Amino acid sequence: MKLAKFKVRVTREDEYEIEFDEKVHNEEWMEQYRQVFYNYFSLEEHAEHIGQHRARFKDPNIEGYGYVLVNGDNPTWRSDVELTKSINIKIVSEDENVEVDVYEID
Repeated sequence: MKLAKFKVRVTREDEYEIEFDEKVHNEEWMEQYRQVFYNYFSLEEHAEHIGQHRARFKDPNIEGYGYVLVNGDNPTWRSDVELTKSINIKIVSEDENVEVDVYEID
C-alpha cells in the first residue's frame, strides 16, 4: 500500500488583551490556584495561559478560571453559568484568514 503524506504548516495570528481585577486576582488567589492547577506566580503567566486557551479552543470556560467575560460580555447563551467577571478577554484580532503551506513528503 502506498501512502500519500503531506506536511501541512498552518500560520495564524491572534491578539488579545487579558484584563484582571487585581483586587480579586492577588497573591492569595494565585497561591490557592497553584495548589490545584499550575505553578503560576504572576498575572503575566495567567494571561499567557488564558490567551493560548482562547486561541486554541475559543471556549470561554477555562479550567481553573470558569467562564470568563469576552469583550466585557457574557460569552455564552447559557444563563445558568456563573461568570468570572474579574477576568475579561478583549479580542483585538482573531485571524480567520490562515496561511496554509502544504508539502508532499516521501
